[in-house]
Amino acid sequence: MFLKEYSLKSIEKRFKIENDLQIRNRLHIVLLLREGYTEREVASMLRMSNGIVHFWKKRFETKGYEGLSDKEGRGLKSSLSEEQLSMLASSIDMGLLMEDGYTRGFKTKDIVQFIKEEFDKEFTPRWCREIMKGIDCTLKVPRPRNKSRNQENVNAFKRKFKKKENSWVIT
Repeated sequence: MFLKEYSLKSIEKRFKIENDLQIRNRLHIVLLLREGYTEREVASMLRMSNGIVHFWKKRFETKGYEGLSDKEGRGLKSSLSEEQLSMLASSIDMGLLMEDGYTRGFKTKDIVQFIKEEFDKEFTPRWCREIMKGIDCTLKVPRPRNKSRNQENVNAFKRKFKKKENSWVIT
């Protein structure tokens, strides 16, 4: 199907309601081409190469609006299996046991060390944060523990304090 067969209003309508920025930019290319600009003019207006404009024009003409979205399966694949990711998630859920019996959450450096020890793979802290986002984990910044606190008093307070059954927790 050629570009001229799509109405200008339908392309404009699709452009206005599109939320995905990449698809919106590609629709912008198609919209400008449909308005009568040449591929070179569109490329210079949007500050991109002629090849990109030509590619998205041809893709739109052959596949329509669906052709403007990315193909499935693109991008970098995780080097950790689903089983390893679920093991990592369950370990994070249990927390990290400290020497004094206190359980705290994992820090990024703990994630790096855990992956290295358990799966024999080395990742940077930044990539570990991306892995954590991929398994729907968020960073939670805890309040610091006072060095002079008395752990016995804290434990006694916890035994006395009864949690309410219905309480809101921010996740």
